[in-house]
Amino acid sequence: MAKPTKSTVFLCLVVFFLGFILFFPIQNLKGMVFQKIFQSTGVLIVAEEIHPSFLGWPGIQIHNVNVTLPVGTDDIELASKMMTARARLSAFFIPSVSLSFSELKGGGDLFLKFGQRGATTLMALESEAFNLGQISIPGLGQSISGKLNADVDLKYNGALFSDTKGAIELKGSGIKTPPILVNNPMLGPPFQIPELEAGDLDVKMKFTDGVMSISSFKLGNPNTDLSGSITGDAKLGLTPEQTQINLTLRLIFSQKILGNPEYKTFLDFLGAYRTATAGEYAMNWTASVSEILNLTKALPTPVR
Repeated sequence: MAKPTKSTVFLCLVVFFLGFILFFPIQNLKGMVFQKIFQSTGVLIVAEEIHPSFLGWPGIQIHNVNVTLPVGTDDIELASKMMTARARLSAFFIPSVSLSFSELKGGGDLFLKFGQRGATTLMALESEAFNLGQISIPGLGQSISGKLNADVDLKYNGALFSDTKGAIELKGSGIKTPPILVNNPMLGPPFQIPELEAGDLDVKMKFTDGVMSISSFKLGNPNTDLSGSITGDAKLGLTPEQTQINLTLRLIFSQKILGNPEYKTFLDFLGAYRTATAGEYAMNWTASVSEILNLTKALPTPVR
């Protein structure tokens, strides 16, 4: 019998691997795959189908998927037509996992990446026309309305927080905050923060050389219920709690809010921060994060 040629052997190998990929019962392993993901990341996945993906870094494509992401003591739930999960090597050869959501049922696309080696953690987030209404604010159980384009890329050092590097860019439109009832005896009688239409959001922040700097943090315009800005910077400490912030917040409310008697208690609470500009309130925080959290310097000082 004639010895097979190299091309014949190669063709047989190709056919074998294609057959293995196409007919391997990966659907039967779906439960085991999702269980491993949940055990290692805390991410809960429920989906109809999974398929291997070989474009770029190897991974799996998951169709008609519902994902529950743990955020502190709360969860964020997302439903998507398709999600791609990949394992990869990021910068500095740090192993990472990425999740890419296409055609979220609530609207928009979302990409998340997380990697860790030793004390170094890499985090990335990108979104396009992401509908904020499909997630709830952790701790409040309510959603902010609007669409968000985001580009976040951070390298965090858990052993030396001041070595954190990266950038945050956010572009929002149609932003509207929900009504919030504040009932804290330390802040006086209960009051209602009204639903506020803020419109556009523009945020640009950088972490470099031990400093967090804000080049832009603007919200709203003269025609919205609320407009405002944040200026200043923060000197990063050895830990997040040791970070020293120097931030000034300016808020301007429309006549619609100022003239509504239902919000008088809320506006009276802000009264100490009223400036000479009609409808404007301004405040400054100059303290460490630890001092703010333990309430020794929790309240800001007025800016005149």
